[in-house]
Amino acid sequence: MSGKGDPKIKRNPKWSRDEIILTLDFYFEHYPRIPEKSSNQIKELSYLLRSLTEKIGHDLTDTYRNPNGVYMKLMNFHHFNDQHKGDGLKGGSTLDEELFRRFENDRDELRNISSSIQILISSGEHVVEVDLDDDDKFEVEEGRLLTKLHRTRERDRKIIQRKKDKVRRESGSLVCECCGFDFVKTYGPLGDGFIECHHIKPISEITPGEKTSLDDLSLVCSNCHRMIHRKKPWLTISELKTLISPDR
Repeated sequence: MSGKGDPKIKRNPKWSRDEIILTLDFYFEHYPRIPEKSSNQIKELSYLLRSLTEKIGHDLTDTYRNPNGVYMKLMNFHHFNDQHKGDGLKGGSTLDEELFRRFENDRDELRNISSSIQILISSGEHVVEVDLDDDDKFEVEEGRLLTKLHRTRERDRKIIQRKKDKVRRESGSLVCECCGFDFVKTYGPLGDGFIECHHIKPISEITPGEKTSLDDLSLVCSNCHRMIHRKKPWLTISELKTLISPDR
């Protein structure tokens, strides 16, 4: 009995952006000589993808990103490759094509992002499960794992308090660096000390294990923080200030 259609059989989830980035980097590195599905290279890629899932904290099934599934995903990329003369599998997703088109002419950036993800997977740095608010919109093109690392550092209470204390000493108040909103002026004592921190360092340049400096953080109001993260790639403080300037 095959179990096909059995509701008790748990299906593997759709491929995440992180997984596609790692697999696409492998594809471009080896094309046109993609290793056979039984090769050690494919087994190593399978192991890497499974390690990624464990790092995020999700459960694994025996078939999750096994060598057969990984090899099929690699064959999907042939379908989007204008340089490929043969027929690729036509089961590629919209996200597969999006990332293929994004990186086919920017492979150095793809390698940089893929390497950052791999370093984080093998590092001992803990990435907490954080609320990403509208996950698909908040997640950057570098993928969910690096996004979580970014958000983890934005919510480090010790460094945030040090940043607030430094700004208070230098300016006497905490105001949004983008729009100038002052919580105390609007909400009185209730707003004292309330403001969010935004990690301004490009996410692909954050090295696992490195210390966050006060210069890596900017103080922003909740609205501006959301607007910064609304666009891919994320807006800089200067770019957002230009958007809300009355002289634009």
